[in-house]
Amino acid sequence: MTLLEINSSNLFIDILQFTVPTLIVFLVTYLSLKKFLDEDYKRRQLELKSKLADELTPVKLQAYERLTILLERLKPDNLVLRLANTNINATEFRYLLIQQINDEFNHNVSQQIYVSDQAWTLIKAIRENTINQINDAYAGLREDARGTELGKNFLQLVVERNDQSAQQAIQFLKKEIDIVFGI
Repeated sequence: MTLLEINSSNLFIDILQFTVPTLIVFLVTYLSLKKFLDEDYKRRQLELKSKLADELTPVKLQAYERLTILLERLKPDNLVLRLANTNINATEFRYLLIQQINDEFNHNVSQQIYVSDQAWTLIKAIRENTINQINDAYAGLREDARGTELGKNFLQLVVERNDQSAQQAIQFLKKEIDIVFGI
């Protein structure tokens, strides 16, 4: 072995003696720091979600309240009593009932983002069902019928069909609140 080969070999061993511990220290530091940063990120995400949930909970509850009021207002007996007017004919009353249903629904349409798709689909179905019942009650009337006759036919139709869909939807919303909020 030549002197150059011995010095090269010693140089390589010397470099390894400094490099390997440095790499080990770097790797341990890197992994420790990465673990710390990942845990910190997860903690911040959890805090953000918690804060968001705290802020969103009252808004969600208000949405359920507003949709419950909507369903109450769409109940046939409440609708007829609230809008009853002896001075209008059945055609005008039909228009007024349907307009009121659509206005109430459109006023609350933004609440759908706070409830389940199933709940919103149920509310839309009740709206359509109520309008269809009004149209069915109207279809059996004479041309010169009064609004009170339409109201009477509408309520009779609801009783005959034993339609309690609005009340059932309110019960569904209550159950959903129990599930979502654990109340």
